[in-house]
Amino acid sequence: MVGFTASWVHGNAVVAENPPSEDGGLFGFNHFGWGTQITIRPGFARWFHITIPTPVILDDKRMKLIRVFLGYDQIAGYRNSGTIQDVHLWDARQRVAMKSNNDFLGSPDAQLAGYRTYELLQPREWWFGVGVSFRLSALPYLDGHFIDNNDAPVIVIGSAGADFAP
Repeated sequence: MVGFTASWVHGNAVVAENPPSEDGGLFGFNHFGWGTQITIRPGFARWFHITIPTPVILDDKRMKLIRVFLGYDQIAGYRNSGTIQDVHLWDARQRVAMKSNNDFLGSPDAQLAGYRTYELLQPREWWFGVGVSFRLSALPYLDGHFIDNNDAPVIVIGSAGADFAP
């Protein structure tokens, strides 16, 4: 009998959409034992992607994606100056949900400390692989404070996961 299942991937799986560009917006993008560490210049934003192993069929049942988790922590830089501006979920080449489109619920039942939770409005049959795209932004100002390059946020993505049910 098929039941609830979860799948996770380490933060080292993160890739940058446009690795260090000429505008200098991405100061650092490094993989460490604890995950991927990203440093973004204040006033810039970048897209990053992570794939989650996807059990599309278990015991002859097509699985439905319920929610995804993104382990996110700002470990240095001016406080709270690094933010996740948007999150998109992809089923292979088809985008199925966007944070900016209000396609996610705020689910208090599935919160994990240190993780952002993105729950679909309704569980959705999944056909291929789960791709999570997220746009990290480094704010230029916060609480009236101009954030200079010395205050650039250092963000770590430690892992990402997804919950599935038949």
